[in-house]
Amino acid sequence: MQQTPAADRELVVPAWAAVSREAAPFALLAEGARLGIPGALVAISAIDGGAPKELGAHLAVLADGRHVGHVSGGCVEPAIATEVLPFIAEGGDRIVRFGKGSPYMDIRFPCGGGVDLLVHVSPDAQLIDAALDALGRREAFAIAFRPEDSTARLIHDNGATGWREGAFVRRYLPRTRLGLAGRGPDLEVLARVALAAELEVAVATPDDASAAVVAALGLPVTRLTSPSQTLDLAIDPWTATVLLFHEHEWEDAILTQAVAAPGFYIGAMGSVRTHRQRCERLIARGVPPEQVDRIRGPIGLIDRARDPGTLALSVLAEITAERAAIDRA
Repeated sequence: MQQTPAADRELVVPAWAAVSREAAPFALLAEGARLGIPGALVAISAIDGGAPKELGAHLAVLADGRHVGHVSGGCVEPAIATEVLPFIAEGGDRIVRFGKGSPYMDIRFPCGGGVDLLVHVSPDAQLIDAALDALGRREAFAIAFRPEDSTARLIHDNGATGWREGAFVRRYLPRTRLGLAGRGPDLEVLARVALAAELEVAVATPDDASAAVVAALGLPVTRLTSPSQTLDLAIDPWTATVLLFHEHEWEDAILTQAVAAPGFYIGAMGSVRTHRQRCERLIARGVPPEQVDRIRGPIGLIDRARDPGTLALSVLAEITAERAAIDRA
């Protein structure tokens, strides 16, 4: 029987591939539930020594062998998924050690550390749907796993991921959203790099050429037709706003919107002198000084970065460092 050449075959994209990395394990489990295929949600519940992933990193495994997510750098996930399959068939949650101190001698992490993996089998379909819904609506939540009675429930808890009173509480926070406004190569390159870094990106620009470049990346673009326009974006606590204009009259309305919202980062391109004039202009508009003080300028960790690529890396590094500090708090 002659096989169809690979280039001519229709590419079937699984449902989980269209969602974020955090949501993909839940999406795979939801797909399994729809098809009647049981599965398990596996999370790092303790770390002994070094580990390639953080506490709470998770992996979904279906009884047919499919798995999505990472609890290592990608080197041992297939082996771990294979070891989890009997647990799905047997039922009942458990905690299993992999790496250092593990009975599974063939599964070792290059860093030499060990992790305890909490295996929650046959997660409730309503729990999976609720988690996907919360992630889609950019709401913070947590799942409390109780291996003693093999239960898990979604809770609203702002505490860090870890063990509490016999439950492993895994916190889920929305991924960083970048509201980006400006024009030209600085805007276009930052949008491209942020997309590659898996940020959720929304762009606003008055420039036809920049709008076309960004739209070709598959990102949402709002056309600015007046300096009085603001971002068509809900700025939540996990949103960073960055302005990359050389014509600073486009900044005032957007900055006034951003400083009154709970976003964790606000920055605008320009020199020290430009930033001082920007702040004076906003205060003259009636923006409270304590809100104006939230604006960073000049932006980025690299002083006087003028090349678009260097500027993009510099700004994203600053945003990422700020977000990491918030998540650790």
